[in-house]
Amino acid sequence: MHRKNFGRNRVLQPSAAYTPANEQEVLEILDRHRGQSIRAVGRLHSWSEAILGDGVQLDLRRLDDVLLEQDGDQFVATVGAGCQIKRLLKELNRGGATLHSLGLISVQTIAGAISTGTHGSGRNSMSHYVEEARLARYDESTGKAFIDELSAGDPLLAARCSLGSLGIILSVKIRCRPQYNVQEHFTETRRLEDVLDAEDSYPLQQFFFIPWRWSYFIQHRCEDTGKRSFLAKLYRIYWLGVMDYGMHLKILFLERILRSRRMIRFTFRRIISLFVIRKWKVTDRSSSMLVMKHEAFRHIEIELFVPRDQLAEALRFTKEVIEVAGKKDSALSEVNQRRINDIGMQDDLDELQNQYGQHYPICVRRVLPDDTLISMASGGGQDWYAVSFISYARPARRSGFTLFSRFMARSMSQLFQARPHWGKINPLEAGELTSLYPRFDTFRTVCKTLDPQGVFQNEWTTALLDAND
Repeated sequence: MHRKNFGRNRVLQPSAAYTPANEQEVLEILDRHRGQSIRAVGRLHSWSEAILGDGVQLDLRRLDDVLLEQDGDQFVATVGAGCQIKRLLKELNRGGATLHSLGLISVQTIAGAISTGTHGSGRNSMSHYVEEARLARYDESTGKAFIDELSAGDPLLAARCSLGSLGIILSVKIRCRPQYNVQEHFTETRRLEDVLDAEDSYPLQQFFFIPWRWSYFIQHRCEDTGKRSFLAKLYRIYWLGVMDYGMHLKILFLERILRSRRMIRFTFRRIISLFVIRKWKVTDRSSSMLVMKHEAFRHIEIELFVPRDQLAEALRFTKEVIEVAGKKDSALSEVNQRRINDIGMQDDLDELQNQYGQHYPICVRRVLPDDTLISMASGGGQDWYAVSFISYARPARRSGFTLFSRFMARSMSQLFQARPHWGKINPLEAGELTSLYPRFDTFRTVCKTLDPQGVFQNEWTTALLDAND
């Protein structure tokens, strides 16, 4: 018995697998398998080792109820752990509500999304808005499974981004808001300063750093009190046909069939920009505007979070490393070469030279600081920027991306305080990861208090909890 994840880079081989229908069945399964390793899985749209486990596997897709309640001028929703985001959005919309923050895809379950720090752009991550988590775990005195409710203090902050390490999440209570409209349009600039200056007017914007063209396409976004645009339906068709499928099919052809780096570079310099209609201002419902069909084609991804004061230098460094990785005759600038020498990674850079061609726009999204212990945007007094690198290479041809992602994670974590996304490619060692989070010791304490036997861990989370102990 085995299952593969979306990216086909992880294989799950549980000793037993269940799809319980309700919370009582979850408790019965836990009692039946007392002392064994137990992990929950969502929709497997993750590339990291967080989803692995060779013990008992629980798929909570049948726990998908949604209860929406008014809370002053806002809303609170109680959501079953296995509810997919796309179903949750439909249920919330029926009551005139929506989520504060939305990621690019909506196929994840709510428990999977918050457990790994899923985020959108211009607001906090989803985890930040969780007010209560109900989870199944073991009573230390009796050894029996029971339901615990975490609604305050460090346990709640740990549950907001838990990596599945506290117990089996059964449901969450999450703050919601009234449904709203978003207006968006695209512009292009060569200057990062122009991008950041636009945030005051367009706080929900995200932008794309275009490889080989080295310009910024800004997807300006802001809330709009006006009505849905007359051409909103046409805009959705444009996005689906031209962006979600047309542009991606072009990239797939270049990377998987043509396999020509020269043509990829030419396409990004001259062709990709033709897909983007500039300054077409359209207003539509937020839950339509803020998501993409990013799961339509199989890919793999690493996402690195850098604080605002490091963003400009991090993107300059990114540009130079991509050029070195994609060409024989490229070299780093004097400043960045000195940085590589200082952290002792020249051999790694030599190994990467001419081994990987970046063939996808680099998506950058701003995330406000989270009130959590270990979500990627947790802590600090400044905003974080998630810099996403994606490869559409077939699983058998990912060696170049593996080298690139490992180099970027190791170098940028040391140079720019970059934190890899917990749910995506995460190549750092346990000690390197935990050192990036000032409150990881607190998270470790909560985990070992609620799960002293380590029943709800896998090898990867166990290494994290034991690091620097």
